[in-house]
Amino acid sequence: MAFVLSKILWCVLSPGSLIVLMLGLGLLLERASRPRLKKTGIVLAFFAFFCLASIAVFPVGEWALTPLENRFAFDPPAKVDGIIVIGGDEQSAISLFREQPIALDSVRRYVTLLTLAKRYPEAKLVFSGGAPEAFSSAGVAAADIAQKYMSDIGVPMDRLIVEDKSRNTHENAAYAADLVHPDASQNWLLVTSAWHMTRAMACFRKAGWNVAAAPTGYFTTGQYRRAFAFSFTEQMRLLTYAMHEYIGLVYYYLMGRTDALWPR
Repeated sequence: MAFVLSKILWCVLSPGSLIVLMLGLGLLLERASRPRLKKTGIVLAFFAFFCLASIAVFPVGEWALTPLENRFAFDPPAKVDGIIVIGGDEQSAISLFREQPIALDSVRRYVTLLTLAKRYPEAKLVFSGGAPEAFSSAGVAAADIAQKYMSDIGVPMDRLIVEDKSRNTHENAAYAADLVHPDASQNWLLVTSAWHMTRAMACFRKAGWNVAAAPTGYFTTGQYRRAFAFSFTEQMRLLTYAMHEYIGLVYYYLMGRTDALWPR
């Protein structure tokens, strides 16, 4: 139930949805007979417009995403016992109808896993990811899509251990730990998108993993550029990624799924 509720909550709190709700409520209140409600409606509508204009003109998404992508750098230990990669956006319905494995940002994680697998030929490999879609009925498991994709690009499947039940980052860490039983003396590399690494590191540490970050799939340079962007679609996309993580960090901390609000 908590998983489904978190997905519903995100539908409301995602930047695009929130701005639309503010604009709609503002326009509705603007038609009220009471002056105070009318004034509130005007303020809400103008604030929604201000948010849209800011995203359209400035690199707002990059500004929001940069602290997340800068939080953990790749600094592997001398000895690596295992490498774990998180799935997340495997497209079950599209894969079924297109009859080929389809994933989005996760593809870059697979490629990084392949690179690290070649660099550390003795390391165990683990994939963790099940069904992140709350209401999916496509009949194709996300883990199956990931395995097919990784096999196609050359990941050594004979070294790969697959956890296919988890639906979110908390479950990625907990379910994979139940499967692999990592020891505190072991050094693991955690592969996920750079913008997702902060919450992932906190979850895996909470679950008992001794992990070092192996971030991939950067969207920003790591610098705060001051120029105009004039790219509404791109900046809204990046802002959505960033807000999903910031809200997730707070939610996981309050739920006791992590030990730090902003881990380092």
